[in-house]
Amino acid sequence: MKCSSFGKCGSCVLYEMDYPSQVEMKKNRLLEMFSEFDMPNLEVFTGSDEHFRARAEFRIWHDGDKSYYGMFGLKERKIVTIDECNIVDKAIADIMKPFLDEVVNNEFLRVKLYAVEFLSNSKGELIITMIYHKKWDEEEMRPHIEKLKQKFPNTDYVVRRKGKKVFIDRNYLIEELNIKDKIYKYKMIEATFTQPNRKMNEKMISWAMDNSEGLSGDLVEMYCGHGNFTIPMASKFRKVIATEISQQSIDAAFYNADINGVDNITFLAMSAADFARLKDENSPLLAKYDLKNILVDPPRAGLDDKSRVFTDGFDNIIYISCNPETLKRDLETLSKNRKIKAFALFDQFPWTNHMECGVILEKI
Repeated sequence: MKCSSFGKCGSCVLYEMDYPSQVEMKKNRLLEMFSEFDMPNLEVFTGSDEHFRARAEFRIWHDGDKSYYGMFGLKERKIVTIDECNIVDKAIADIMKPFLDEVVNNEFLRVKLYAVEFLSNSKGELIITMIYHKKWDEEEMRPHIEKLKQKFPNTDYVVRRKGKKVFIDRNYLIEELNIKDKIYKYKMIEATFTQPNRKMNEKMISWAMDNSEGLSGDLVEMYCGHGNFTIPMASKFRKVIATEISQQSIDAAFYNADINGVDNITFLAMSAADFARLKDENSPLLAKYDLKNILVDPPRAGLDDKSRVFTDGFDNIIYISCNPETLKRDLETLSKNRKIKAFALFDQFPWTNHMECGVILEKI
């Protein structure tokens, strides 16, 4: 990949390495980090090194009558202007300049525009979120946004300022993922978490499904979000019960299960700790489940102490991690009475040091 922002923007810190070298470095780093464990062969999944991000956020930097996209710099924590970004989805890359040109030529939209967020789907549809550090009247804002919609027909808009949010038409996209030659549809709501690398997400879900073949019992999933893993994984189990603390994500998960015709999932809007309490108290809600398997996809902090103890109570664990350091800490507990059956590196973010991992643990 070539990009005029290489060496300036702080996003692509590995810009001096070719892509195969980046992958090899990450592979070797993981093998070294987890060398104390009885590891199987490390599976490595890669994708395109350009136009892979379906979500992106840029600060807007103003200088006189000009405005620029800005990111924190590579060497100093100050905003540097960028002319292009080739890691974002093609639909986002193509609209960035013409969209900002329209904003710059509209003084109402330009003044105090602080940041712009982009969300795209596989069809090239976009939600653009405009974040302001000024007060604005909804009725006054609306016609300006409608002009943007006319100029860019595949876009919807969310406009924000402190204490105020306006949707123009809708605040979500329908994503389509190809999982093992089957199309799954997902409602992705603006400002909720979604996997940013579409193709790598498909590979992660397929890998988790392949490693669930032949498991007996039902599945618990914690941190389920909008059902990203939950809905395809449901085909591998009799019943699934999934939890997520965000009510908005749970609402999307119910919707996504329905549009995919999946009816063996129970979604609960509760924290992992609250669900663990239900299990500890032998809640009647769980009486109909044979809870032997768990899938966890926690935030960068990994599992907290209570969630780690809870997870340790299952025979089989599918652990998706966005932080190898907290994964290593958690495996020190979870691998004591289990075999590490599979370990995978998913290169979600080329040009960065980020490493997404998947681990399958099986009770000995």
